[in-house]
Amino acid sequence: MRWIFRLLSSIAAWWRRSGRRHAFTGIARVESSIDPAVDISAGKLVLIGPEERPKWLRFACPCRCGEVLALNLMTSHRPHWSVELHEDGTMTVHPSVDAKSCGSHFWIRRSLIEWV
Repeated sequence: MRWIFRLLSSIAAWWRRSGRRHAFTGIARVESSIDPAVDISAGKLVLIGPEERPKWLRFACPCRCGEVLALNLMTSHRPHWSVELHEDGTMTVHPSVDAKSCGSHFWIRRSLIEWV
């Protein structure tokens, strides 16, 4: 009986992993007064705030749980993340993202998702 439970658990874990997103579709920049929902639903990483110093990074959780994650980019607050924009139009985020709501943990490197 235990082997059936293990088999079903393995199949469920595989199913969850297969539905995960593996990359973001692009980067969008919006001012704080503009709603980023359209860009987030399009699978983009959205920088919110002034172009020279954005305050937030928002995006849909790549596990497709439906949660919108907001990462603080302001160094005066803790915790905070930093972003690196690359010439090819991709982004790297430091440190890793650990979504407490769904248990996802991943890195964003050159707009690709590397699952932990």
